[in-house]
Amino acid sequence: MKQLIYIGGMLSSLLLFSTLSHSAGTSAGVNIQNQASVSYQTASGSVTNDSAIVSFTVQELVRSTIAKLDASSISVSSPQTGAAMKFRLQNDGNGTEGFSIFVTQDSGDDFDVNVGSYYIDDGDGILDTALDTLYDNSNPPQLAPDASLVLWVTADIPGSLTDADLANLNVSAVSRTFVADGQTNPAAGAVVNGAGSSGTDVINAAAITSVTSTFVVTDIDVAITKAITATRDNLGGGTGSQRIPGAEVDYTLTVTVTGTGTANSVVVTDPLPSQLQLKNGVSGTITVGGVDETASGADGDGTSYDANTNTITVELGNINAGDPSVDIEFTTIIQ
Repeated sequence: MKQLIYIGGMLSSLLLFSTLSHSAGTSAGVNIQNQASVSYQTASGSVTNDSAIVSFTVQELVRSTIAKLDASSISVSSPQTGAAMKFRLQNDGNGTEGFSIFVTQDSGDDFDVNVGSYYIDDGDGILDTALDTLYDNSNPPQLAPDASLVLWVTADIPGSLTDADLANLNVSAVSRTFVADGQTNPAAGAVVNGAGSSGTDVINAAAITSVTSTFVVTDIDVAITKAITATRDNLGGGTGSQRIPGAEVDYTLTVTVTGTGTANSVVVTDPLPSQLQLKNGVSGTITVGGVDETASGADGDGTSYDANTNTITVELGNINAGDPSVDIEFTTIIQ
């Protein structure tokens, strides 16, 4: 499919940048002058002669880095609107430059996305389209040498996909100077005459490369509910249900997996409030799927109660979507 997407929008000045040093060295437009001299002695004394001043202007070298900031694949649902990938764009050249963003999609992955807009992060690292600035590909932000910004690429995920389906997006940045000159994929050494800082020529430092980030469909949901199923105050004939200190309160946790695929390594934790403790503590019983398990954790059954943190932990392992719900039952004592 190799679908090319080129998105426009609006821009404000929300840029994160530093100008402490220039990655590509001397700034574009700087005039470098050099002059030599020779001294010698004659009968009448010392004589010095100078050469003519030799000068040249440093041209603009274009170079950029775009790197993905997501540590792994981005989990999405099917369908989903506004899924997002996160990147950092940096100007590594020696002149102020804007960059147009290009996105292609692999032909060998599982599905295509509908690429939406690009946004400049406002500095909090969280995509908020109401607060972050729309990136204008036709008039991109001008980045000083070494300046960078955090960029979000958004996309809509189609429906009817299955768990673990993948979509690979290849993101690249091309100098707007070259794009305006009709060069959307300039080779190393490509030139745009007179279009750079202070009227310098613009030279592309390296062939355009892209960074790949991946959407993966996680069409599975694990839900948990918690309910009180009984209370015994143990007063009189033992039939009362007043919730008083010393009363027993029974709880049931229900874990349900829906969607398609498998939820792996499902772990349930229930940190009890300080006013409750598991009945009989580490010697107590936690019932999982109708099977009584000891709460000590020493038997390796994945069911335990930590008296120090007052936390119940149950390891359920892998659960397939559509499998019967798992009930976890235990009794607490009001302190």
